Amino acid sequence: MNQTTQDAVALPAERVLDEAALTALGLTAADTARIQEVARAAQDIAPANLMGFGKDVANKTTQFSSQLLDQVRNRDLDATGETLGEVVRIARTLNLQKLGARSRLPVVGPLIDRMRASKGELVQKFSSTNQQIEQLMRDVSRQQEDLGKRVKDFDRMHDIVVDERRELGIHVAAGRLRMASLDAERKGLDGLDDPQSRTRRSELDNAMRLLDKRVGDLVLLQHAADQSLPTIRIIQANAILLIEKFGAVRDITIPAWKRSFAIQLSLEEQKNAVELATAIDDATNEMMRNNARLLHENSVATAKANQRGVIDVETLQYVHDQLIKTVEDVRAIHREGIEKRRQAEVELTRMREDVQKRMAAPTIEGAG
Repeated sequence: MNQTTQDAVALPAERVLDEAALTALGLTAADTARIQEVARAAQDIAPANLMGFGKDVANKTTQFSSQLLDQVRNRDLDATGETLGEVVRIARTLNLQKLGARSRLPVVGPLIDRMRASKGELVQKFSSTNQQIEQLMRDVSRQQEDLGKRVKDFDRMHDIVVDERRELGIHVAAGRLRMASLDAERKGLDGLDDPQSRTRRSELDNAMRLLDKRVGDLVLLQHAADQSLPTIRIIQANAILLIEKFGAVRDITIPAWKRSFAIQLSLEEQKNAVELATAIDDATNEMMRNNARLLHENSVATAKANQRGVIDVETLQYVHDQLIKTVEDVRAIHREGIEKRRQAEVELTRMREDVQKRMAAPTIEGAG
């Protein structure tokens, strides 16, 4: 270990226990006796002993944290949220439009569907749903009690972490105090070059290095404990807010839903009655308009049919034109056929004469 490293990790004993150093570790002068007691526990500078220095400080917090984690898993933190979600789902099933059988009547059929959702039927539906909501809210109350107990559990954890932080500070100070004594012993061996002195200096250097590493780790653990304390309080505050919020849902929101539905029953009945009366009037007027329109259409069509001739002049003219066109087209086809046959006869005569001439021609020129 070089001189710079020694100066950094081996403070004089009086500086280790001064007020500023103790305050930085969250300690007071009243903790001096405890610091010296822990420092004496590190008299054995064997590596195995120094490597385990302070390892048991955080055990209590770790054990309690494990217990609390088991409670959280067993009680299921999401249970309250799932229960309230089920409350919302059930409340949404209170849909007045879905009650009653479907009517097949035109025009007023949809309105009759809603009229069939009588007040008694709606109240019965609400009563069943209300019982389900009441049971779920009782479950929420029990879950809130568990959450309240967990708030108290975090109080215990906070106290344990405070104790752990103090104990870590004591071990840091004790480690530094022990390092100061080791450094003083090492300096007492300066200038001695016998094998025993060299061996002891090597042991002291190694012990200071290991103890310095352990002290550094304990400082980090104490800082982590410092961070845990506000975290625990924030979690508690959030849990309290959730308890208050769920209480508001139970005491304010759910009763408001019930009142709103009771009002909705009356308003829906009035709305259905007004719409049905209006629809009946509209249907009556529509039927009268349809009858008048059909009367006009039928009368006009009947008169036109009565005044129409058996055969329209336009039809006779069309037949005449088609007859003339048929005669002319047939004659043209006949003339065309006669002309083609005459041309064929001339062509056949030519081909016949050509064949005869070729047959009569000598095979060898000049023979005879």
